[in-house]
Amino acid sequence: MKLVYPEIDHVFDTENEKVNCIIIENQKLLFSLLEDLENQFNGADGKLVVSENNKPLKTDKALEVLSQFVPFELNRKNLLSKISAELERKAVSEEHYTKTLELIGELEAHLMNIAFDFSCDINYNKLDIGSVIKASGVEINNSYASLGEKIIDYMELVTEFDRKKLFLIVNLRSYISDHETSEFMKTLLSHGYHVIMVESSEHPRLKEENRYIIDADLCEICN
Repeated sequence: MKLVYPEIDHVFDTENEKVNCIIIENQKLLFSLLEDLENQFNGADGKLVVSENNKPLKTDKALEVLSQFVPFELNRKNLLSKISAELERKAVSEEHYTKTLELIGELEAHLMNIAFDFSCDINYNKLDIGSVIKASGVEINNSYASLGEKIIDYMELVTEFDRKKLFLIVNLRSYISDHETSEFMKTLLSHGYHVIMVESSEHPRLKEENRYIIDADLCEICN
């Protein structure tokens, strides 16, 4: 995947052997880039373009910004909806269909038995496996010892249950050590995730990164 922003004179390609790291020391440029993305996520036109095989993609579908790390929440509504939909699909697949029908039938019979002496007839018109899954309160285990591992697992879940995306990770190095960042980058590369890291200031350069600097005067340095 490639990312292009007209205010930066460089094409960032995630199909390489290192992680692209953009250091944007000019606050106005960093703000305008992130504001452009936010506008596109809200349905407006923008200047930043994400492409794959030289074909432009819808930015709000193909790119995700990760910038809040305290807390970093795995249980996001869109992701949980995708997981619930996949649970429902598997529940009615050939492998599980008969057992699913049996369980729904048993649950309906049990509910009717509970209400047997009520002075009204009760129907359970919305009782199906989808409503049962929704009522079960599906959640992802959110407990991790490492922020880097948590982000990796989030990207894996998004890729599995939603779609392949380009992840723009903003100022992560303010939260994790150089060693953890190095291990994080190694995992990104081994899994083939499409990631661009954006930082507002320099940190020690790591061997797993390609670094591109836009300084406070908007001078661009590739090193």
